[in-house]
Amino acid sequence: MEITEIIRIILFVILSYLIGSIPFCNIIAKIHSNKDLREIGDGNPGGWNLVFNISKYWGAVGIALDLLKGFLPYFMVLKITGIEIAAIIAGCAAVAGHNYSPYLKLSGGKGLAATIGLLFAISPYAIIAYGISMLFSLFFIRNMIWAVILSITFSGIFLCMIKNTLIYLVMVSLLLIIIVPKYINHSIAIGINFKFRKEKTLKDLFTPKIR
Repeated sequence: MEITEIIRIILFVILSYLIGSIPFCNIIAKIHSNKDLREIGDGNPGGWNLVFNISKYWGAVGIALDLLKGFLPYFMVLKITGIEIAAIIAGCAAVAGHNYSPYLKLSGGKGLAATIGLLFAISPYAIIAYGISMLFSLFFIRNMIWAVILSITFSGIFLCMIKNTLIYLVMVSLLLIIIVPKYINHSIAIGINFKFRKEKTLKDLFTPKIR
């Protein structure tokens, strides 16, 4: 690979991070209700907080925009460069931008919508593996951290199998590093965060909590 191509890929990754960093949900909350999502609900400037505390309709719009954050960088970089690993890294960079936005002093959402957008761009079938493992974890383990870990891991393994390449394990590693810390509640012991059947009810899993 030529040095100019490497530089171009690096620029695409940086651009993907900056695109992913755009806090669409917080912008919508500001325009709709003049509220900062970081100051209401669970303090998370993402789609779920927007749905619960501002508007279900505009929350759906915000989530759709977050899905595009993961979809477009992968799709565009793959189209332009034809290099799968570059597109994967660009997609992961967009998720990182969403979770750690420079526009919000490195705060951000939790990255699930952007991750789903990335997986859909790679293969719509990956969403099936993601969804099955997510639902299994939510119903039987009742711990969102494990649901995130297992859904990302199994969707990555699924992609490795159907595309006959191990490069998606890079995606799994990057996404887990980017996303899992956002689900850790530092007000309780680390071990409790990873406890099986941590939540008493399914409703507890989906209710935004202050951390």
